[in-house]
Amino acid sequence: MCSSDLKIGYLSCYGGNEFKEATAVFSEKYPDVELQIISGSHEELYNALRREDVDVVLNDQRRAFSDDYVNFELVKSHCYIEISKNHPFSKLNRMNVSELKTISCILVCRKEEEENEMTYYRDIVGFTSDYIFAKTLPEARILVAAGKGFLPIEGIRDDVYYDSSIVRIPLYKREIPVLRNYCAFWKKENENSYITEFANILKEQFE
Repeated sequence: MCSSDLKIGYLSCYGGNEFKEATAVFSEKYPDVELQIISGSHEELYNALRREDVDVVLNDQRRAFSDDYVNFELVKSHCYIEISKNHPFSKLNRMNVSELKTISCILVCRKEEEENEMTYYRDIVGFTSDYIFAKTLPEARILVAAGKGFLPIEGIRDDVYYDSSIVRIPLYKREIPVLRNYCAFWKKENENSYITEFANILKEQFE
């Protein structure tokens, strides 16, 4: 097999292990392919794919599917919040969006994307509280553990381990679970066997 590379992007707020597991499986199967991996917000990944800075991304669906891209659906996942175990809400078995209006929302993104992410979570998800921004997921979880606010977290399944200082609670909106559709996206015109193989391996991690 000839040497090549594959440029992949994933959501910086994604908390599941599936992406990491997929890269490990792919690397073992194709050791001659160099993986170049970046993380970013939804908009950063969308723009990186549009500019062809990456070949394929793991992203959430926030707009209608485009015919210019392969929209490879991976899973529809429940959204959660993470909150300090010392907060009174940590005893609840679910949280409604409206109950979080007095607690700061912690978002993971770069400074350039703060406005985009805040607008999405305020106008679409419905978080009307103040916002705090962290550059990385570990940094955000330190803020959560310190009682600074709650963190909307995505891509988590019940069997995934998390820090004992933090409690994870399913998120609801008007008594309906908040769900997020996760996909692998890539440009149809750039499709190759490595992209489709990685997408298929990634899909297997969700099954």
